[in-house]
Amino acid sequence: MIAVAMTMAGCSSPPEAAPPASAPALSSTPTTRPSATATSAFCLDLSTFQVGVIAYSAEVGAAIEGEPLDLKELRRKAALIANMGETMRASAPPDVAEHFRTVLEAIDTSASNLKSGASARDVVDPVYGERNRPAFDAVNGYDCGAASSQGKA
Repeated sequence: MIAVAMTMAGCSSPPEAAPPASAPALSSTPTTRPSATATSAFCLDLSTFQVGVIAYSAEVGAAIEGEPLDLKELRRKAALIANMGETMRASAPPDVAEHFRTVLEAIDTSASNLKSGASARDVVDPVYGERNRPAFDAVNGYDCGAASSQGKA
């Protein structure tokens, strides 16, 4: 996970000593609702996902200032975010699931506009536009630890 976050943020070499992520044990009884426990698939990857979204958003935001965009790098980051997001989507807790889907869709829309001749607005609006900004804020500020401690005495 750390290697993915560093790669998404633009660091060139992943840590060599990072242990591989292990899959959680499967339960014999299916769960009907995802939970925001520290060991849920969503929570295990959330901080890495948040770093990727922030890195993508920052680079897209450069277009607001008229800076040129590195289309290839932005497409790469968007693909990493999409891949990670797809694995997390099924276990997203109900209180953030809709916002999470909105963020994935916004980044996909932004990335689909990463082509020569596209206006900066087509790339920037899905990420920074008024319609999707609350979803980005909710996902970037989501804390699985705080969510899992709610309702406990």
